Parts: sequence; structure tokens; C-alpha cells
Amino acid sequence: MEIIGSNFHCNLSEIHLNQIDPNNYKEQEEAFTAGALSVAALLHHKFIEHRYQYSRELDPIVGVSFTGLFDFFVKAFGVDWLRWWEKGRPANAEGLAFKRQEQEYLSYWKDIVHRVVWDYCDRHGIKRPNRCTTVQPSGTKSLLTGASPGWHPPKAQRFLRRITFRKNDPVALACIDYGYNVIPSQSDKDEQGNLLNDPFDVRVSEWLVEIPVAVPWADLPGADEIEISQFSAIAQMDFYMQVQKFYVTHNTSATIELREHEVEALGTRIYETIRDDEGYISAALLARFDDLQTFPRLPLSQ
Repeated sequence: MEIIGSNFHCNLSEIHLNQIDPNNYKEQEEAFTAGALSVAALLHHKFIEHRYQYSRELDPIVGVSFTGLFDFFVKAFGVDWLRWWEKGRPANAEGLAFKRQEQEYLSYWKDIVHRVVWDYCDRHGIKRPNRCTTVQPSGTKSLLTGASPGWHPPKAQRFLRRITFRKNDPVALACIDYGYNVIPSQSDKDEQGNLLNDPFDVRVSEWLVEIPVAVPWADLPGADEIEISQFSAIAQMDFYMQVQKFYVTHNTSATIELREHEVEALGTRIYETIRDDEGYISAALLARFDDLQTFPRLPLSQ
């Protein structure tokens, strides 16, 4: 849960950082100002339902989110940043320099959001939200601009995105005409429980359209040498906490992918963040399977 509470509605907006130049601070300010104004303006809305209106009067809740952070930082810091990730984001001199720069961007954006929201509220006589930033789940919307979702690294530099359609859906048929591959869904099986392979088999009810995807920096020299799928759970946790500490004032939507041998170390790190009051709230944990056939026809595949 990214916005914690009950009997309330939250105004959300999202900045697609993969579309923004890391060296253009005016563009960044304009983007986060627009996001802040879009959530603040919705605070004028009056709810018919009393409990929602009462909740808003007590605690108006807004959340300016972003997606494509990983892509933005690759553009900002280059392949050396990816290589540092590959090493586990160690706290050496290079790593500390990278973290300072990450913090500067995240804090800059947070300050813009709060300044703009609070100024708008003051000018319009609206109670100020006491926190305005979050990272919401962003898998689907990220696809619109090819962004890596939220703060997360992408699955790979190049991968297949499988999108589910009903059989003979007009959009899926158009995809076939354009040359995209179509296969039966993971729920379409024969009498023995084996996956069907012919999308036009009468037993098939759903199609998966396979769409090749490349991240915006896939052709950056040296980037294709980095094994993104091998990024450690501790490295992911470290980056997630950067976002939580220096941008987010609600909660960060976070899924940390780990292998069995990483469970103990990650558990210790989560315990430490709670013990030391570092701002950790919650994260989902997802087991990584190196044998991709364990779950065939996943939504994402390298």
C-alpha cells in the first residue's frame, strides 16, 4: 500500500523521467510543477459521501509519483553507474559519489513538489497536505513511454513483453498483420495439461501477443555487457531506500527480486532499516527463477 489510510481518496500524478533530460533542470522543474498542480487542483473537489469529505478536511492526501527513474540515471551517469550496480552498489568512493548525485536529484524533485502544492493551497485557502510524494505501482502506464517501472531496474536491455487478448481480438489480429508473434495463453492446455502451441486451435480462448521491447539506453556502448537480471537483492534494497529517504513522504511501491541464497542477507538488511528507523515501510519480495520454464509464457521474457 503506497498511501496509508482509510476512508479517503488520493490524488495521483506521475512523471515519466525517461522522457526528461538529466541536464535540463528547467524541464525537470516544469514536469514536477505540472504534476504537483494537477494533484493540488483536485483538492477543490467536494465529495457527496460524508466520510470521504470529512477525511479530506482532516487530511488532504496527494501523491506525485514518477516512473523511469532507472532510465533517467543511466542517462545521467552512464555505463559506470550500471557497472557499480553490477558490483552490488558498494559504498566505496565512486559509490558514495553516485549516491550523493542520486540524492540531489531526488531531493530537488521532492522540494519542487512540496513547494508548488503548498503554495497552491495557500493561495486558494485549502488545507495543506502534510506529505505529497510517493512512487505508485506503474507497470502498465510505464509501457506507454517505454519506461522502466517506478524506480525498478528493467528485466533486461531487450525483452519480450507478452500482452493478453481474447482470441481473435481485432487489436491482436492487427498485431498479426504487422508481423508480431501470437501464441496461446498460459491457461490454454490440452487434455493432458500441456500448453497449446497453435493460436488458432479451437481449444484456445486467449492469445498472448509478443512485443519486442528495448530500453531507451539499450544501444549505449557497454550497456549490453551488464547482466541486469543478476543485480543483487541488496543492491535493489539500497536503491529503493534512496528513493524512500530522499523523495518519498508516503510509501514507495517496491518489489525486490531475490534468489534463495540472498534471503538471509536481505532479511538482515530489512531488520536493520527498521531497527535504525531509516524510513522503511514495506516492500514485496519476489523469488527469481533462473529456469524460466518453471513458469512458461510469463508477461516478460528475455
